[in-house]
Amino acid sequence: MIFYFTGTGNSLYAANTLGEALGEEVHNLAENLKRDELKLTVGEGEILGLVFPVYYYSLPTVVEEFLEKIAIIMEKGSRCFILATCGATTGDATKTARDILNKKGVSTDFVFSVEMPDNYILLYDVQDKGKQEKMLINSKDSLKRIIEIIKEDKKGDYNKIKGPMPGIMSLMAGAIYRRDRKTSKFNVSDRCTNCNLCQEICPVDAIEMKEGKPIWIKDKCVHCLACIHRCPVGAIQYGKKTESRGRYINPLSGL
Repeated sequence: MIFYFTGTGNSLYAANTLGEALGEEVHNLAENLKRDELKLTVGEGEILGLVFPVYYYSLPTVVEEFLEKIAIIMEKGSRCFILATCGATTGDATKTARDILNKKGVSTDFVFSVEMPDNYILLYDVQDKGKQEKMLINSKDSLKRIIEIIKEDKKGDYNKIKGPMPGIMSLMAGAIYRRDRKTSKFNVSDRCTNCNLCQEICPVDAIEMKEGKPIWIKDKCVHCLACIHRCPVGAIQYGKKTESRGRYINPLSGL
């Protein structure tokens, strides 16, 4: 069973690719949190997988909450892997996930990372199309290798893109992320068509539709930016900087 969290499709694509190759069901962990479905038994021969993007060298808050809350029983002969998708480096994000699982008595057999196009347009623009295409081609090769490693049961930590001083980077940047993931700067233009998509896809129910327009009803959210990137008419912005920046949805994800 593979659990994923995604904003714009990178981790969804990775999870679906591994799920199909390994014969494992794929589940949106944010939906499990909403439904309070947080008990899991992984049987003999089965695989538990966790696939997530890296935010500020850290775990997205919804991923950390899921890991802290879920009760897991790993039966003899079961295995576990972690896969982080990122735009450049992971910091200690995979170690954080591994440490939480270890506290629950779950040993992580494999740790992976895959570089994919970035979407965090609150700080910078998306990569150009050529670079995105190259990264996606490379990600296909990386996922093929990951599948081979798991099938061959070559246990180990294969995350080689943690970056310099990963512990310090995760500690410092993670604190900024948890502090600054505010919703106050989200805004919507008159292009909004009241399609409700942003409300439907928000992983933490931070959006409600009122008088035909979305409003953010929570002070903080995950900052996955799904609402901005996946708005079909480009009506949602965050402050003023995102107006001139591109949008990104993983074209292989099916979103």
